[in-house]
Amino acid sequence: MSFIERDLLADPPGLAELRRLAKMAGVGVRDLVNTKSQAYRKIKPDLDSLDEKGLADLIQKNPRIMVRPLLVKKPKIERGFNEAKYQALLGS
Repeated sequence: MSFIERDLLADPPGLAELRRLAKMAGVGVRDLVNTKSQAYRKIKPDLDSLDEKGLADLIQKNPRIMVRPLLVKKPKIERGFNEAKYQALLGS
């Protein structure tokens, strides 16, 4: 099986890509923020005050607050690591 690996910390997604990823996951852009991460707790952003553009800017400046890893197999996506869900998505 071939795949493309992308370092989201070195190359964080922009607003258009975040919207696409969120749509694939059936969530909003805000749900791509990992509120349990150390990076999130360190900066304590007020997510309720941010629109999608503000969230995209926040993620680009602080990519460690994004839920990772992301496994994309169009048209679906899995957020975070869950081996069983990965196997189901990949058909293993």
